[in-house]
Amino acid sequence: MNHRELGLVSVVMPAHNAESTLDAQLAALNCQTYQGPWEVVVVENGSSDGTRALLRSWQQGMPQLRVVEAAEGLGVNRARNLGCRSARGELVLCCDADDVVAPGWMAGLVDALRTSPAVGGALERRELNGPVALAARPPKESDALLDTFAFLPYPPGANCGFHKALWSRLDGFDESYRYGSDDVEFFWRAQLAGGRLAFAPSAVVHYRLRGELRPIARQLYRYGRSHPKLYRDFADRGMPPSHLGEAAAAWWRLLVRLPDLAGPAERRAAVLGQLAMRAGRVVGSARYRRCYL
Repeated sequence: MNHRELGLVSVVMPAHNAESTLDAQLAALNCQTYQGPWEVVVVENGSSDGTRALLRSWQQGMPQLRVVEAAEGLGVNRARNLGCRSARGELVLCCDADDVVAPGWMAGLVDALRTSPAVGGALERRELNGPVALAARPPKESDALLDTFAFLPYPPGANCGFHKALWSRLDGFDESYRYGSDDVEFFWRAQLAGGRLAFAPSAVVHYRLRGELRPIARQLYRYGRSHPKLYRDFADRGMPPSHLGEAAAAWWRLLVRLPDLAGPAERRAAVLGQLAMRAGRVVGSARYRRCYL
């Protein structure tokens, strides 16, 4: 990598039933401070709402916007791969249709990609979320790449970038990861193949969380169910096992807090989210035949 001038930058964004949030994200992308050439590739992933019509209206005034159809074979990694194949730029940035990128987001990621093959930015959780969502997934200091599994760091799929050559060398995102750990798997493989990740603190995404109890539980259950799959795929490459003592302590804390399920919505969300994630790990351990609790 060097500091030469870069060519076209491609933003890849999956969109599935995103009519209520997509307008704000496209408006944010249209107000980026980055001065180089760029395009947005939205992968329309089988929506049944007004997402397609909204995209058509934006295309009339946003010539950088292209739409790729992915009506068959849902899943975020399938959508990302289709977007990357269609991307014309040598750099690919990824964001989601339900978030809002800050004005310096694109510039921050591109600058970091001048010296690293893959990068991630910061997630800000307070601006778009209410107390119930924040109780389920409390805000954290976003001053480094994520490191949930005490193995390798990784950027979130909602705020990351990479050289398209890296994506090609890795044969893209693993489409068997449809919901949960889809981003982790890709960036772990990148590092194990010798790629160095960097953190871009100025590349900020205002991150939208699920705000109602059922969607919160469904999402965190899916996350938890994917963790044993990660362990199955990376245990022989160094991913440490979960500790049964820590899992038992976590279940005990949840048992003690079960009365909160009859309390205010914020307390219910905090307990239900953790309960769903832990239940997902149990189901995933059985499904993938690797114990990761």
